[in-house]
Amino acid sequence: MAHVAFFAPPSAGHINPTLGLAAELLRRGHRVTYATTADYRDRVGEVSSDVVEYEERHAGDFRSFRFTGRSLVDAMAASLAETEALLPVLRGAFPRPPDVVVHDSAAWWGRLLAAEWRTPAVQVSPMLVSNEHWSMSERYTRLSVLQPRLWLFLARLGGFLRRLGTDITPKQLLTGDGATRRVVFIPREFQFRGETFDDTYRFVGPCLYERKFLGTWERTDGRRPLILVTLGTIYNQNPRFFRTCMDACADLGGHVVIAVGDGVDLDALGTPPPNVELRRFVAQLHVLEHADLFITHAGMGSTMEALYHGVPMLAVPQMAEEQANADRIAEVGAGRVLDPGGLTAPALRAEIERMLADTGIRRRALELRDATRAAGGAAAAADCVEAELRAAAPATR
Repeated sequence: MAHVAFFAPPSAGHINPTLGLAAELLRRGHRVTYATTADYRDRVGEVSSDVVEYEERHAGDFRSFRFTGRSLVDAMAASLAETEALLPVLRGAFPRPPDVVVHDSAAWWGRLLAAEWRTPAVQVSPMLVSNEHWSMSERYTRLSVLQPRLWLFLARLGGFLRRLGTDITPKQLLTGDGATRRVVFIPREFQFRGETFDDTYRFVGPCLYERKFLGTWERTDGRRPLILVTLGTIYNQNPRFFRTCMDACADLGGHVVIAVGDGVDLDALGTPPPNVELRRFVAQLHVLEHADLFITHAGMGSTMEALYHGVPMLAVPQMAEEQANADRIAEVGAGRVLDPGGLTAPALRAEIERMLADTGIRRRALELRDATRAAGGAAAAADCVEAELRAAAPATR
């Protein structure tokens, strides 16, 4: 069988969506090597034959990243610095090139290594993708072409690629253009202008994998409604929001699970109401399997898990990319969007009650559940990787 190498930025939002695909390829008998940092070694180790561990040299401050023009240039500069540092390390870790590379669209080092090795590659994306008909820059990212820092970055990127001797252009590296096969971990129905994307894109939906490090969660009673609240793993330093949620859900009945992540002091939040289960982390897939409502930051991973289980969402986005996801949630009819600024407990309580009573949103969420599952998930993504291997086979004979 084939040797498959995985490359993704070391963050939950990029690594978690690939776990189901890696596990499926491993199940099919392929050798899977995943390159990542110590923080994610155990996580990817569950779905890999081998793990190549490296040290992150130029980690961006993702908690300060809001998709503004300045922060976008900062993030791209950090990615370039990381790519320059990683390439020699990863070359040494692969004395013999793999048969195929699977790389996140933001893991530039993966695409460049595949080109250097003349190895077939599959680009994966855990977020909304762009083309000439829809782009994040149209509404959500304000990046001025007159910004001097942008041109300095582009000059540096162009110089780096010339020294590397690759045929990949700066535009191709930044946009993913030129990739022969692109797997997107969302269903086409959720992508803005999804019908306009050509056959190089394969919208497979989420490739779910049970994250064992989160433990388990079991429903202890049948009280309704069951509500899950979380702001994800990055933009979760918001104790006021979690207190607002506790106050809004007090005496609501049912059961409310609030996962605050690592950005909030649990003790500082005070004693939760009797119907509120306050956690730092929770096995999110286990809760969503039973949930009636998901109050979410609208990160794409959480959004896809909710769609997979047909759970309506009340989106409270914390940054521009999440705002795009939230707007699409509302546009496809799977939920509503709340402005996090100045949100009060009475206002949130009213929205919760409105959502729970809305049979139309619940029906639409179930329709999208069926479309999301029909997209194929990990099996469809693995088929794409194997198809790329077959397509490249004649050229390597």
